[in-house]
Amino acid sequence: MSLVKELYFLTKGLYDHVSQPLPEDIEEREQYIEKVDEYLKKRMAILEKVSTEHQWSDAEIKLGRELVKMNEVIKEQLEKSKGQILLDLDELKKKKAYNHQYEKNYGGPTVDGVFFDKKN
Repeated sequence: MSLVKELYFLTKGLYDHVSQPLPEDIEEREQYIEKVDEYLKKRMAILEKVSTEHQWSDAEIKLGRELVKMNEVIKEQLEKSKGQILLDLDELKKKKAYNHQYEKNYGGPTVDGVFFDKKN
């Protein structure tokens, strides 16, 4: 199999994977991200080999054009996923800060019932 075909099939797999919505469950989301990372690493390795290949057939040129189109959609979907993850992280930070503030108010000693003797 030529490198361009192999790259096409990997890109198609990544395209199909990122076309699915980002899972809400944390474990499923981690698996989703790991799979995307795996696809990207494999693609990078093949891209490095393809760029040194000089002879392109007409079929490989057509596949290359389809690769470019799929790559644009992949990039767009990954940006959406990144934005969703960043929003979730911001929300988590806000919840954490709110909980910390709540606990801080009740964690220390109170001034209720304390008598201060003040001499003049």
